Amino acid sequence: MPATRPTDGDAADPAVGEPAVHPASELVRRADQQRWADVRPHLAAMEVVVDALQGRTDGAVLVVGGPDAAPWSTILAGQWPGLRVSTVQLPDDASTTHARLTVEGPFDLVVDASDEDGNDQALLFQRVFMHLRRGGEYVARRLVPHPVEDSAATPGPEALLLQRLSASLTASDGGTRIAVDDALPNENLPPEAAYAGDLWGLVAAALEARTRDFHDDRVEAPAYRDVEGLGRSLEQVHVHSKVLRVVNGVRVAPKLREAEVDAVLAGRPELGERLDALPPVTWTATCAYDVNREADPYIQSRLAVPEMVLRRYDAPTCSRGQIVTRDDILFPETFRQSWMERIANVYVVERAPRFGTVRRDISAPDELPGAWFHLDSEWPGHFGHLMTEQLSRMWAWERVRELEPDVKVLLTLQHDREPAVLAPFEIDILGAFGITPDDIHVFTAPCRPERLYTSTGMFSLPRFVHPSMAAIWDRVGDHVVASAEKRERPRRIFVSRRPSLKRSCHNVAEVEAFFVDRGFEVVHPEDHPLAEQVALFRAAGTIAGFAGSGLFSLAFCRTPKRVFALGPDAYTARNEYLISALRGHDLTAVRSRSDLEHPEGSWTQQAFASSFTFDLDDEGRFLAERLDRADSLGPLSRRRG
Repeated sequence: MPATRPTDGDAADPAVGEPAVHPASELVRRADQQRWADVRPHLAAMEVVVDALQGRTDGAVLVVGGPDAAPWSTILAGQWPGLRVSTVQLPDDASTTHARLTVEGPFDLVVDASDEDGNDQALLFQRVFMHLRRGGEYVARRLVPHPVEDSAATPGPEALLLQRLSASLTASDGGTRIAVDDALPNENLPPEAAYAGDLWGLVAAALEARTRDFHDDRVEAPAYRDVEGLGRSLEQVHVHSKVLRVVNGVRVAPKLREAEVDAVLAGRPELGERLDALPPVTWTATCAYDVNREADPYIQSRLAVPEMVLRRYDAPTCSRGQIVTRDDILFPETFRQSWMERIANVYVVERAPRFGTVRRDISAPDELPGAWFHLDSEWPGHFGHLMTEQLSRMWAWERVRELEPDVKVLLTLQHDREPAVLAPFEIDILGAFGITPDDIHVFTAPCRPERLYTSTGMFSLPRFVHPSMAAIWDRVGDHVVASAEKRERPRRIFVSRRPSLKRSCHNVAEVEAFFVDRGFEVVHPEDHPLAEQVALFRAAGTIAGFAGSGLFSLAFCRTPKRVFALGPDAYTARNEYLISALRGHDLTAVRSRSDLEHPEGSWTQQAFASSFTFDLDDEGRFLAERLDRADSLGPLSRRRG
């Protein structure tokens, strides 16, 4: 039964002949025995806390705030010893805290000590509110005002972006690497300054968005990106005296990074376990890189590769688009770039920086007995993603087969591929590891493997490629090329790209003619089996082409090549650079103006896929000079990778 508030007519306790002490009054008595940095919580706050617990004495409670979080925890644990009471303070490391709360939560109640300033109170709310269960409550004994400060004192998103751009330019010139929280917008949400208002402003904006049904035609858009995510989570907002009470209406999933998940598995062993790892490694690329721009902010010469980890998850749910989840937790294998400041997946609805929900209904997954190796992709069925992100997990394949000789592969294909069977290139590539189509389950509906083995990817744009990735590409290339016809092949090839919906070159015929005049043979990889593609790339000394997956067979080249990659400015992927860095190719990038550029300080999929025109007068002159220089230097003789 929910607790009721004391009244003058409370019944007497027949055992002692005196009125029963209401739990809220008992909390006040306990509070009087503590030392408080701010002020002792008042009776109204205690009453709301008691109501929020709804008579439970064994729930999970989280106390947040400054110094007064400790006495709050003491009085709650003292009155209800069965409660699991945790604390969070603003200086606590955000990542470590997120992992800890994922283990300890979801919570029934969050108590805000309200002893920090107004902005700190709002930041703590952001950090912990979505760790509440559905129906869980957030109680703040008061709303702390936040004084309006000079906005010039706090850098905004544009200033932060300029700082990161400067750091990345230093990295592109051979300086320090781009830090994890300094990633420029590149297939991810752009950097954003921390919320600068108070808690009421945050909640009020979310309430307003909710009452407008998340449609607002006014000129001024909300400044805070995650207003909608919070608004969709609010079920009730009440003010009792000075006390704020917010009820969470949904259960959203914590998103976990690679650096967080092992702590969660240790705290909740029923989810799975960490099995093996390769240590982190830092190495310096020695390939030559040239570009017809002042600098390339997405290029780093010093590559810091994190630890590679093999894990097993027990009975997780897998869904299209690389989703791996269990018990409302999104595991890092869900995210192609799990090191970015804000990890995301197109099949996950963003709710907050560290929280999301799966777009599809995964409530009734198909059961898959036995052991499975996770090889799904956010962009399945594409040669480029298979060559880089998916293949980069195969370092752990042999180890998994030692553990589970009957392990099978789990993946999806494009949703519109008919029939839903593996393409020849996929069969060829996976065949290098002894995997046949009979060893692969292509799933179309959510499924629950009994045991799922996963591994950290060795290739992640634009940050790193592991040195051991070369051995994986060697294994595939040698296996595939063995079936190629033995014949002479051209020493110069231009890898062209037919008109398509993505990154089309409007004057492709002129570009092809430019290269033909210089002795290049034009090839379209899709016209040849993979074995012939590998043979063409290995035989050539100079390889030019439009940037994209057509050039990815550069990864199969054991000896270095001179490479010329053409593409639009808005195409921010740098696969060719990471491949060249590992293989020792000399890479010249020739950028052209895109039809649609990225917004200032941001990134859009529309611009990323934008078409372009190659300027024969400008880019053509630069390219001709670089080709002439390469001819004068002669063939590359060194061997790397």
